[in-house]
Amino acid sequence: MENVNDIKVRNISFSFDDVPKHWVLGNPIMTHFSNSMHIVFPGGEKFFVRSVRKFSKEIKNQKLAKDIKGFCGQEGIHAREHERFWDIMEAQGLNPDRFAKALNKVAFTGKWSLENIIVKSLNRISPRLGDKMTLSVTAGLEHYTAILAHALFNEPISTNKKLAPQMLELMYWHASEEIEHKAVCFDVLKEIDDDYFLRIAGYSIASIVLWTALGTGQAYFISQDKDIQLKSVPSHIREFIQEIVLGETGKGLSKNMFSYFKPNFHPDDIDDRHLAATFFSNKSYG
Repeated sequence: MENVNDIKVRNISFSFDDVPKHWVLGNPIMTHFSNSMHIVFPGGEKFFVRSVRKFSKEIKNQKLAKDIKGFCGQEGIHAREHERFWDIMEAQGLNPDRFAKALNKVAFTGKWSLENIIVKSLNRISPRLGDKMTLSVTAGLEHYTAILAHALFNEPISTNKKLAPQMLELMYWHASEEIEHKAVCFDVLKEIDDDYFLRIAGYSIASIVLWTALGTGQAYFISQDKDIQLKSVPSHIREFIQEIVLGETGKGLSKNMFSYFKPNFHPDDIDDRHLAATFFSNKSYG
């Protein structure tokens, strides 16, 4: 079994051949919620790397400095593999590039993007306050990816034969690495500025941005999907609510998302690194 404290960069490339259009239980509503993650995650992960690298040279803890390099390496490959799935989505008529460009402009690269507004406006108020806030947002988003990863390992539908196996493999690989590096950005923020209100402000922004982006992406891909039968939509929505929102994923999120508000919270309070170690012990990823 791999060392649960290691952050190993695994240069893996997934095959997405023969992934059906509605690859989550044949349900387009559930599928397009997952598809939105394939667009939101790459831009988000590049943002994570930018945010933490701004402070990497200031980290005195050698173990944490090493972990930052592992974190950046893992996130870079996550972004690459999710972006590779865009070609499949394009072939399925879902037009992912349009949503990806819009999201990137609004969130990251545009003159009035959220990232630029936060950095420039807050840095004027206090030196590096904007940079610290983007790091805080990153730490908050990393909490969400970690608890989503945790929920996956307890999700009954992940064993359903109607879920495309190559996509499930991608999800488990990504989830396991999110668990491996879940504390890196939090620990960097804690070392740079351990202010509680800074941490909670970043988490609040992260919460709004994440769920808005995922919901918007889901709605966009539903609108692009010409194979959805209107008469089936109510039953698909009902299944999505029952299986995801009110199911183990929703329960897991509800249980863990508010723990971030505890003044003495740390990501390792959720004891799940063994899940990642067990998953990778059965794999031969390079």
